[in-house]
Amino acid sequence: MKQMFMLGLIGILAGALPACRRQPQGDTPPAAGARPKDTLVTATTRLGEKANYSWTASTREAEGGSGPLGSLGPIEGKAEKGGVSYLSFSIGDILVEVYRDGPKGAAQVLMGGWRTLDEVAGMGGTPATIVRYVRAYQAPAAESAHLAGNVSDLREADGAFSGELKEDAVKELLLLGTRSRQGKEPQATDAKGSVRFWIKNGLLAKYEINVQGKVTEGDRESTIRRTTTVEIKNAGSTKMAVPPDAREKMI
Repeated sequence: MKQMFMLGLIGILAGALPACRRQPQGDTPPAAGARPKDTLVTATTRLGEKANYSWTASTREAEGGSGPLGSLGPIEGKAEKGGVSYLSFSIGDILVEVYRDGPKGAAQVLMGGWRTLDEVAGMGGTPATIVRYVRAYQAPAAESAHLAGNVSDLREADGAFSGELKEDAVKELLLLGTRSRQGKEPQATDAKGSVRFWIKNGLLAKYEINVQGKVTEGDRESTIRRTTTVEIKNAGSTKMAVPPDAREKMI
C-alpha cells in the first residue's frame, strides 16, 4: 500500500512540473552570468516586441551650442509595433505634432492643420528642417538596438551598462536633421560619444547619449556638446488614436 501511495505521489508531481513551466513569465531578467552585450541586446529586443510603448526624450546642449532645430524642447513619443508612431515637441514657440507610418507621415506645425510631410517641407526654412529631423528620427526600440550594435567595451557598473560609441555612429547623431549648403554636404569632425543604458525587469527602461564634435554646413561651423536622455514608459499599455484629418494626410 505504501509503495502504491509513493508511486501515485510521484505521478502527480511529474504531471504538475510541466504545467508549472507553462505558466507565463512576463518580463523576467536575463540569466545570471550573461555577458553585458547579450543582456543589453535582449532588453532592446524585448522592447521592440512590445505591442506599444511611450517615451520622453530630453536634449541638453552645452552653453553656446545648438542643434539643427535650435531650442528643442522635450519630445513626447508613442509607438505601435510595426505601425504608427507619434511625436510631440516644441522648437522655441513652434509647436509640432507628427504621425508616421513607415515613409508616410503627417505633421501639424503651430496648430495650422494637418499636412503631409512633403507639404510641410515645401514651406522651407524651419518647417523643412523639422521634416528632415522627424524623417531621420528613430523610436527608442530601433535607436537603442542601433546604439547597442555600435558600442565598444560595454561594461556594467552602478546599475547601468555603458560604453564608448563608434565614430560613425556619433557622426550620424551629430548630423541628424542637417542639410547641404552651398552645394556641400554637411560634415562632422572630432566626433566622440558614449551611451548608458538602464534595464528594469529585463526590459530597456532608459538610456542617455552624450556626443560632441564639430558640424560644418557650407561656411557655417558649430561646436556640439549634447546630452540626450530617453525614458521609456507604459510598455504594452500605451494608447494612441490617430485623428482622421491626420490619417488622411498620411500618404
